[in-house]
Amino acid sequence: MGLRKRTQLIDYRLFFVTTTCNKFLPLIEPIAVKDILIRSLLFCNEKYTASIVGYALMPEHIHLIIHFREDFFLSEYMRDFKKFTSVEIRRYWEKNSPEMVQKIRHEFAGQKFKVWMDRFDDLHLYSRKVSYTKLNYINNNPVERGLCCAPEDYTYSSGCFYAGKPENKVPLVHLSDLL
Repeated sequence: MGLRKRTQLIDYRLFFVTTTCNKFLPLIEPIAVKDILIRSLLFCNEKYTASIVGYALMPEHIHLIIHFREDFFLSEYMRDFKKFTSVEIRRYWEKNSPEMVQKIRHEFAGQKFKVWMDRFDDLHLYSRKVSYTKLNYINNNPVERGLCCAPEDYTYSSGCFYAGKPENKVPLVHLSDLL
C-alpha cells in the first residue's frame, strides 16, 4: 500500500480515520458483519498497542478515532484491519447473498473480490478543538443518516459511551483522558 500523502509525523498518536466499502456498498449493514469489524478492532488494538476513542460503524463506511499508546503504526493497523475483515466479510456474503458477492467481484492484478476502497482517510488530531469536533461528527453521523434519533441510541458507535450509557460494543478510552 503506497504512502502517497499519508501522515508521516512520528510524534502523533491520535488519529481520525475513515474507510469506505468499495462502490459505497452497504456491506457493513448486517449485525454479523459489524461483529466481524469489532473483533478485528480488538485484535489490532492489542497488536499495535492502540485504543479506540470514538467510532461509528455505518452501513458502507466506518469512522474511528484511534490512539496509539506507544509508537504509532496507523498504516499497518489499517492494513491488517482491512485485510482480515475483507476475507471475513466476503465469507459472510458468500453464505448469505450471492447477489452481493457478484457486486464485490473485482478481478484485477490477482485480486478477485474488493470489499474496501484502496485507501483510507486519516487526520492527525492535533488540538483539543479538532479532536472534539471529529468525535462529535462521529457520534452524530448515525443521527444525520437517519439511523437513530440521538447519538446514544445507535448501538454501533461511541455515542452510548459519551452519553454515559454502560452498554457499548467496543472498549473505549475517553477523549478527555488523553487531552
